[in-house]
Amino acid sequence: DFTPPEGAVAGDVLILTKPLGTQPAVNAHQWLYTKGGRMFDQIEDVITPEEAEEAYQKAVKSMVRLNVTAAALMKKHDAHAATDVTGFGILGHAENLAKHQRETVAFCYAYCMLYLSFDGDSVTSVGGLLVALPAANAQHFLADIERIDGCPAWIVGRVVSAGERGASLSDDLTILEV
Repeated sequence: DFTPPEGAVAGDVLILTKPLGTQPAVNAHQWLYTKGGRMFDQIEDVITPEEAEEAYQKAVKSMVRLNVTAAALMKKHDAHAATDVTGFGILGHAENLAKHQRETVAFCYAYCMLYLSFDGDSVTSVGGLLVALPAANAQHFLADIERIDGCPAWIVGRVVSAGERGASLSDDLTILEV
């Protein structure tokens, strides 16, 4: 079944099915072994080699996990809209999705889940889904994903009524490394 991507309404929650930051995790890992580790020297004050290795292993696990579970659960839990989150980042994809809603709504993020971020870089190469669904259904959606895939998903924001369509980060955005 197909969930049309234009039905988000004020009061929906935004769910992210995979953390962001796979690309920085892969880069940090590669830099450990590039030119004798000299490239890693540029970020060694931000992350240890052990942390880079751990972030890389988590990112690889995420990248090989398909979005099929989340996509299948969207219908069951009455999702109103969704998009993938890849190279345009979470704001870019949310901005594009917001522009295509039937109602004039905006997506506001309160949380951001990352594998790894440095210098503001949180690009994702093989990302999850950003799903807007009724708040009343969110916990069941999250529980189903974790039960089936063995990996969590997170409520990261809300759909709000707005004067114009768009996406934004909350002034008190919480960034969590997972």
